[in-house]
Amino acid sequence: MTLEIPIQGMDCADCTRHVQHAIASLPGVESVEVFLGSEKAVIQHYPGEVDLETIRKAVANAGYAVPEDGSEASQNPVSPALARSILTLFGVVFSVVLFVVVIGEGLGLFSAITSNIPWPISLTIVVLIGFPVFRNVIRATLNGQVIAHTLMTVGILAAILAGEWATAIVVTFFMRLGNYVEHFTAEKARRAVKDLNSMAPRTARLLRDNDEVEVPVEQVSSGDIVIVRPGEIIPVDGEVLSGYATIDQATITGESLPVEVGPGSTVFAATLASLGNLQLRAAHTGKDTTFGRVIQMVEAAEANRAEVQRVADK
Repeated sequence: MTLEIPIQGMDCADCTRHVQHAIASLPGVESVEVFLGSEKAVIQHYPGEVDLETIRKAVANAGYAVPEDGSEASQNPVSPALARSILTLFGVVFSVVLFVVVIGEGLGLFSAITSNIPWPISLTIVVLIGFPVFRNVIRATLNGQVIAHTLMTVGILAAILAGEWATAIVVTFFMRLGNYVEHFTAEKARRAVKDLNSMAPRTARLLRDNDEVEVPVEQVSSGDIVIVRPGEIIPVDGEVLSGYATIDQATITGESLPVEVGPGSTVFAATLASLGNLQLRAAHTGKDTTFGRVIQMVEAAEANRAEVQRVADK
């Protein structure tokens, strides 16, 4: 049985691994794939052995959340992702300032500053700068995992114990810089997936008993007769039964020029009927449409990491 749930709070590849490990460790879970871009988890499980509430608790124990109402993970205008972006940017800027100070001292451009900072303040600075990374390391450790930042964190602790605050600050700076780049890349992937999903139609107009009925696109079945009017997005893949129209197929084929379609022509979901009325028979709906498969391929590309990534994780 397949269960698809939204996940809140993920902003890096390590986050997806934490969530995946938390869910996969539950009895009754056969396999799980976690997608950072679309902020969701797709779970294959045995019916009756695991339920949504158990999964929600496991995700919460890992430090993330499954929305109670099953809604999308980022509907709040002041989303956690935005807050994390601001905090991450602030941390990087602050780290750059400290990095310049440390390098300036090493080059003799100005007198020593860091050596005059009391150790409690130095420790506080290191913790504040590296907090998001340290938090992920702690989560991974509690779950019995070792991630890329674990060894770097051990190095920072060693530098702190040796009293080398400047070294600890420099290493923390590069950790945060890498974390920011990863976060920025994840946000771009997340926006790309959301932009794709936003192109998908939400409703369809069906012909039933000579009446037009507007229904959610999830309720459309193969063989249904669909009515498309000018300016509407085609909700399904199908064959034109009657009518002529000009279709903008850029979302599927990338063509800049619209194409003319008529009886017998094949049309695709998420394309725009700019001119003309169409009556068509649905052939594929939802995830089985060409557009749905495009989204699935984007998600699969995210989930199927390159061999070099798997080696690096080990």
